[in-house]
Amino acid sequence: MAAPSTPIPEIVTTLASPVTLKGTSEDGSPVYDGELIPDSLKKTVNEEERSSHEVGRETIREEDPGSSHANQLSVHALAQRGDTPSLSALLRENPTLDLSQRDEQDITPLHWASINAHMGTCRFLLDNGADVDAVGGELKATPLQWAARNGHLYVVHLLLSHGADPNISDSQGFNTLHLITHSSAVMPLLYMLHQPVAIDEKDTDGHTSLMWAAYQGDAISVSLLLRHGASVHLQDNAGMTPLHWAAVKGNKVSIKHLLEAGANLDIREESGKTPRDMAEELKGLVPFEKGLEEAGFNSLGMKRYGKLSERHTTLAIFILPTIFLGLIFKTFAFFEWYISIALAVAIFASMQLTVTHYLLRHQTSEYKVSSSNHFASIIIASIVWVSYCWASRLVSGTPGHGFGNLVFFVATSGCSYNLFKSIRTDPGYVPLPVNDSEVKEALEDLVDQGRLNGTNFCIECMAKKPLRSKHCRTCERCVAKFDHHCPWIWNCVGFNNHRYFLSFVLFLIAGIVMFVRLSIAYVQENSPEYVPPSKPSPGITICDISTTLCRASSHDSFLLSTALWATLQLSWTLILGVSHLWQVGRQMTTFEVSNLGRYGYMGGRGGSSLRDQSGALKAAQALSIGAAPGQLGASEEAEGLPTAGPDGNSFPPPPNSSGHVHGPECNHSEGGHSHGIKGICQGLGKVISGPLMNILGLDRFTKGKAIGGMKKAGKDQNPFDMGFVKNCSDFWIPSRDIDYTQLYEIPPEGWRAYRRRIAMQKKLGGENGKGGYVAVNDVEEV
Repeated sequence: MAAPSTPIPEIVTTLASPVTLKGTSEDGSPVYDGELIPDSLKKTVNEEERSSHEVGRETIREEDPGSSHANQLSVHALAQRGDTPSLSALLRENPTLDLSQRDEQDITPLHWASINAHMGTCRFLLDNGADVDAVGGELKATPLQWAARNGHLYVVHLLLSHGADPNISDSQGFNTLHLITHSSAVMPLLYMLHQPVAIDEKDTDGHTSLMWAAYQGDAISVSLLLRHGASVHLQDNAGMTPLHWAAVKGNKVSIKHLLEAGANLDIREESGKTPRDMAEELKGLVPFEKGLEEAGFNSLGMKRYGKLSERHTTLAIFILPTIFLGLIFKTFAFFEWYISIALAVAIFASMQLTVTHYLLRHQTSEYKVSSSNHFASIIIASIVWVSYCWASRLVSGTPGHGFGNLVFFVATSGCSYNLFKSIRTDPGYVPLPVNDSEVKEALEDLVDQGRLNGTNFCIECMAKKPLRSKHCRTCERCVAKFDHHCPWIWNCVGFNNHRYFLSFVLFLIAGIVMFVRLSIAYVQENSPEYVPPSKPSPGITICDISTTLCRASSHDSFLLSTALWATLQLSWTLILGVSHLWQVGRQMTTFEVSNLGRYGYMGGRGGSSLRDQSGALKAAQALSIGAAPGQLGASEEAEGLPTAGPDGNSFPPPPNSSGHVHGPECNHSEGGHSHGIKGICQGLGKVISGPLMNILGLDRFTKGKAIGGMKKAGKDQNPFDMGFVKNCSDFWIPSRDIDYTQLYEIPPEGWRAYRRRIAMQKKLGGENGKGGYVAVNDVEEV
């Protein structure tokens, strides 16, 4: 299955030129540049690169006084160079100039402008009568197909808007959808799937676009095609299905997607091989079986099911921590402390194993524990046992601490209420599109603005992404003003429930502090006085550390173990409380702070702030379509997908056809492995601390460049910052004037001026600005 390529002679271009057909292999398959199966995304080695800011933009070329032959270049050479001013001058000199004329290779100027993503030149040629569906080159392809082969999203959009036919096939039987799939460009593929094309159209070898995506290992493309109705059961001329081709490639994620879509594991190609047979023959059985496992199958291809129903599983997970924590606390009443600690660890580990390897074993998501109610149940169980100890011991045992008991009751009540509201409140899910026409409209709007990328559109939710939003891989929804996904509240933290979450944390801290204080008072007032032994025991005992602990362990070990467990929770609650209070004062979220060092406030180009991001300011809309970012529409999409750190997309990013461009912005670090004892200790430290940091929610402050982001957050400009007092009042007394699920850009007058404007309108009785950003004209109608 040879990857396609346009066989025309190699020439020097400003951006790209197709690879050359070198000959045929023994079986008659075409060989390109010495390879039987080339990477259709590779550019020529010596081509001149342009930055992502220049791709798709009409280059303003200053005339070189030393270039005497500039006016002697052909129309095709000028189109290839993107020299629109010279083309315009030629047309003025000769109004009868045929802009669809063909060179010696039967190629038109529009072909050359399209493959090199010269938007201005393409627009000029089309506006002056160039044939949009001209067929040229040895493969008899159209300009649309040349642009599609290289994933030039905005050129494809321009050509389609001028009536290009996406269903024309070249001499290899490839239509536009096939060629965009070859490019591995995500956003162009998404855009093309909403055009009038047959998704299961086959090429001359019977390959569909889904087969090509599976063969290339493009898991994101496979997912997109499946969600748009591509068939997993079609077979090519050799009897191979998409699952066969995924097995050939050995991409476990593609295999997982195909199996989840209902691919048949038992279907055989013409030589009688199943997908598993092909994987085994090509030594790719490990990724194949991994794909089976992640899709919910065992190694034999049998579907795995849960031991209990979903409802009973949730109920069992809810009850288990209460039982197991009670057993842990009770062990300290029957055994010595060193035995009790070992038993407590074993009991806690058995609870974890019961949840992960029994109740949730059938679930395949890597986030299956954090997406379940397990951690929230641990918090609830802790509140239950702390409240039990307070009601059964501390209320009656601390008669002189009425105020302290009242504070504890208020703190526990507030903690419970806000925990409930944090769990049950919609965090601010971005509305999903109602139908396909809504999706297409959103895509067309973003393409027209030159902003169709992963920052502004979510390919998982198929919806526009508001500013400050993020797709949560655990909840599988985009959340407005996303802070983080918190397993302790079994929910995301977003603009709707952030206040409840922080209130829960602060009340929890206050409750723990008061519970420990009351426990100390209870022990001091009710336990016998400590009498040192006449004969000191060898070694250090708990009584040598603290006489209060010694008295508590002998008088009420259950209360002591409960108090120690509650105190342990201060490790993460204090950090969360302090950090969130600081972020509230700065009008920032955990996601924005932790990623500032790499992506900026919203995600995007490293080191830039939201003020500089694509689509952040109104000025971005003033850019013409020719200023669209990214020649592929793939490199930027990959950054905006649920990928890096807490930011997320669950698929690996697609291959970048442009390769890495070395320049002054590169930030290369020394590679290699750490050897010796230091390396081993570092590895063990990561293995042990990684899951612990994740459970405690502290990984957001330790991974990536989060520390650098926190330092930078204190001085970098934040367009949403209204000052400490206003930021805090907005958080604790939320206004209904701003709906972050509909906030797609910063108003042109700036955030402060906009907030003052809508506040004035509200004071005067107007409703403009309520519910989201509503543009306000400079001259108001009377």
